[in-house]
Order: sequence, then C-alpha cells, then structure tokens
Amino acid sequence: MFSLRLLSSLLMLVGIILTVTFSSLLSTRDSIYEVEELFDAQMVQTAKMLEQFYVDQLTEEQLAQLISAPILFHVDDSNIETFADQTNPETLSYEHKLSFQLLSATGALLAYSDSSGKQLLTGFTPGYAIKIIQGDKWHVYSLFSKPNQVWIVTAQRDDVRQELVSLIISNTWRSPLIITPIIMFFMLLLTYYLFKPVKLLERHIDNRAVQDLTPIDIKLPKELISTQYALNSYLLRIADTMIRERRFSADAAHELKTPLAIIKLHSDGLRDVLTGADDAVQQEALPYIQAMSEGVNRISHTVEQLLLLSRVDAIEALNITDCKLQNIMENVINQLLHVIADYEWHIVIPPEMTINADQFYLELVLKNIIENACKYSPLESLIAIKVSEDDQQTMVCVMDQGRGMSDEEINLAKNRFYRVDENASQGAGLGLFICQHIISLHHGELTFNRVEPHGLNVCIVLPHAHTQV
Repeated sequence: MFSLRLLSSLLMLVGIILTVTFSSLLSTRDSIYEVEELFDAQMVQTAKMLEQFYVDQLTEEQLAQLISAPILFHVDDSNIETFADQTNPETLSYEHKLSFQLLSATGALLAYSDSSGKQLLTGFTPGYAIKIIQGDKWHVYSLFSKPNQVWIVTAQRDDVRQELVSLIISNTWRSPLIITPIIMFFMLLLTYYLFKPVKLLERHIDNRAVQDLTPIDIKLPKELISTQYALNSYLLRIADTMIRERRFSADAAHELKTPLAIIKLHSDGLRDVLTGADDAVQQEALPYIQAMSEGVNRISHTVEQLLLLSRVDAIEALNITDCKLQNIMENVINQLLHVIADYEWHIVIPPEMTINADQFYLELVLKNIIENACKYSPLESLIAIKVSEDDQQTMVCVMDQGRGMSDEEINLAKNRFYRVDENASQGAGLGLFICQHIISLHHGELTFNRVEPHGLNVCIVLPHAHTQV
C-alpha cells in the first residue's frame, strides 16, 4: 500500500531536483564559457596595453640594447595559490601565475617575466594557443606589432581559470543542496495540512458505531465532495439491503412459526395416540415421530434466533443502567435449570458488584454462553463463572472443560451462521454473532481463550460508564 502524501512529496522533490540540476548544468556550462572569454579578453587587453604604453615608446637604439640584454621582470613568490588565500596590494593574487614576453621579429627576447622563464611561449602565430611549460598548462596570446616589428606575448596558467570555474560550480550547487532539504520539510508540512481532511474523514468513519449507516455529514474540501457522495450512496445502499434482509428474516421467521407450532402439536398428538397401540406399532412409528419432533425443535430454535437477530439489529438505543450482577446471574440460572442440573458449578460474584449494561440483553448473552458451555462439555464436568473488575472495565468469564476451540475456530466463532461442528451442532450459528453484536452495542468486547489441557474461557468485557465512548 502506497502513501499519496509520500508519493506527492517525492514527485515534487524529484521535480525540484531535476529543475535545479538542469539549471545548474546550464549555469555551469555558461560560466565556463564566460570565464574563458573573460580571461582571453584580459590577455588581449594586456597585450595591446603593452604595445601602446611600452613598445610604441621604444627607439631603434633601445630595441638593439634589449636584444643584447633582455629585461627581466621579477615577480616575488607570494605563496598565494588559491582565491581563499589572503592578499594585499603588494602581493596580488596569482601574480606569479601570469606571464608576458616581448620578442623581436627574429625571435630574440627583449623583455620577459620570470614566472615562465626564457622558454619561448609563442609559436610566432598571432592568436590564442596552449603551451605546456614545466608541466603546467598555459593559455597564450600572441600579438605582432607591425610598426615596431615586435611580438607581444601574454600568458596565463590554466589553474587560474579552473579554480574560478570550480568556485562558480561549487557555489552553483551548494545553495540547492542547502535549500532542497528545507523545501522538502516545508513540502511535508504542506502535504500534511492538505491531507488533514482525508484524515478527518478516516477518523469519522473509524469512530462510527458498527450499526451506524447514516450518511457522512462533515465539511470537506471540494475535491473530496465526490468521494463523500459516493460513500454516502454506498452506505444508503447497504442500509437498504440490510433493512430488506432483516424484514425478510423476520417475515420468514413469523411465517414459519405458526406451521411449526401446528406440526409440533400434531406430532405430540400422534405420540399420544400411539400410546394406546400395541408394542409393535409403537416400536415402528416412534422413531419417526422422535425424528420429526427433533427436527421441529431445531427449526423452531433457528426461527427464534432469526427473530431475536431481527430484533437486535433494529436496536437504536440500549436501556443501560447500573445492574446488580448477582441478580442477573440468578435470573439466567433460573431460566436454565433444566440444562445446568447435570454439571458442577463454581460461581464467584461479589454480592454488591454492579455493571453498567442493558439487563435484558446482557441476560440473553450470558444465557447463550452458559448454554454453549453445557452443550460442549461432558456431563458432571466443572463449569466456572468468575467476575472481576478494575478501574476501566468489568469482566464476566465462563470457563468450561469441553473440547475447546482451535485458533481458526476462535477467529470464525463470531461470524454469522458459523457452527463449530456442522454435523453435530443443533444451532443455526447465530448465537455468538448475536452476543457479539449486543456486546459491541455496549462498547465492550467478547473474547475466547483456550484452556489447557482442554476447555474454553469466554469473557464478556464491558467498560465502566465513565470510560464508554
């Protein structure tokens, strides 16, 4: 499952990175070109200034003297290698990385700087050239002054340009690397704010009661109105389907109730008639009558559960009051005297303990759970009922010594129409579903836990009144 918030943030981040990268690459390319052009222009300007202010002032006699004794312009090594090094007006940056030479038309040195030495910089071809001197790469510009028949050569070491380009590239990329995480942080805040309505809708749906199928009525942005409308339409369809299902179940149960009562009445009447017949007739007919009676009882039980389910599904509000647990348990036991007589019982209920619940429906739940404990436990086995509480909730647990349930059966036990044993079970698989529904209306929980070596512990967990949502 992917996150829209994360995906949108990543897409925006990728867009920003691509934009910054593309613009930085263009800036770097243009910067390299401009740096080359700037320094080339500087060398041309220096050569022309040497021609105008020095070469043009030389007489033939001075040129002859320079040929025999070239002038050396000494540059003190300032130990300045990068732009980051400190400079002052007397020791200028990069002075020892610049050079010039003046040569006669025949190639004799007239004047030169010692940064490149006496090795000729030019190939006596006007224009730009690259020269390797003592392992260093030099950019060279040669200018021939025709009136004076003098070659004017200016040169610059390549690392001057490369460092400047490196600084420009570094500054070009440094800012995006700093700004991008900040932008990402604000984008995450923005997406969090923009997705708040979605979280609001999620909380609203999550906090709804199970039976609440009313339309969602909260204020949402325009982009989510269609989603809200679709959800409301879906909820209305579900509610309509459930109403029809409940009506069908109730109607079917009511329609079956009368025929079943008639069949039961005739079955009992037939049994009475057969008591006067001879033994051979009774022995042959009674098994059929017994099977018919058992089938009628089973269907009648299913009809009663369907009617109860229809009634429970239609509950809109419970009559919740503080009920005395001991009185509730006495009522349940009195209703089950014909069932519980064949078992041993251990019941622990504090005399004055109360529980916040609807007494009628809580008795239904306890009756169903105790009936199940008797149904699946061997005769004369011990069944324990224990009640406990803490600051938040009250627990009513019924523990038997029957066959118990597997993890898979526990997970399915509260499903509608699920029966643990399809062949042996006499129920319709609605009892625990009804119990779970009633307990959920109380904002409680119905839990199942295996007991070793065999048995099952079923607990009703109900919150106290001050903790109910």
